[in-house]
Amino acid sequence: MNNIIFTLFLLAFSYADNSKYNQAMSHAIDLFKTAELKEDFLKASNYFYRISQAVDNDWLPGYYYALCNFKISLEEKDSFIKDEYLDKSMDLLSPYDSLDIYQIDSLALSEIYALKAIILSGKIMIDPMTRGQKYGVLSSQMIEQSISYSLDNPRPYLVSGQMKFYTPAAFGGGEDKAMPLIKESLERFKNFSALKFWPDWGFNQAKLLYSQIEKQ
Repeated sequence: MNNIIFTLFLLAFSYADNSKYNQAMSHAIDLFKTAELKEDFLKASNYFYRISQAVDNDWLPGYYYALCNFKISLEEKDSFIKDEYLDKSMDLLSPYDSLDIYQIDSLALSEIYALKAIILSGKIMIDPMTRGQKYGVLSSQMIEQSISYSLDNPRPYLVSGQMKFYTPAAFGGGEDKAMPLIKESLERFKNFSALKFWPDWGFNQAKLLYSQIEKQ
């Protein structure tokens, strides 16, 4: 029965007009923004995945699917399952990083690479002692790529600041390294406005981390 429903979903989208896509994305994003439990993020991720399979020339459903899976990974206790969700996120994001194939603009690529950096930071959190060096370097590369595609995007600065904050000072992190990046992120948030359905997260996280560092 689930396969039949999924097939009908794809067929509907094959002949859908823009309004049907808008309705589907609006519903999926509402599911994501109101999600609190793992089950809520699973429901949202499944919805985004179905949209991504129906409209494979749009990066946004895959982006949100990957972000949902990152959130689910945070809620999992088993390291193997955490890795599975993070790997699924990277797998679905990987086709969207080529302008030649998907003709997406530089800001979209900036958002995609910032999310890749977050997913790689999730890999680090599973086992910081053995994974920190490998995935820390890869995550930093993703952040640099994100910034290179858009200097105005506040999210890569936030991601970089979060990584510095949670990295011990002995390994190049610490509050003093994190604070300038968080400030940079907040400064860019002042003049940054997201397009319809585009990522708009991060401002509250940046404010919270800024306040946390200030108090310490």
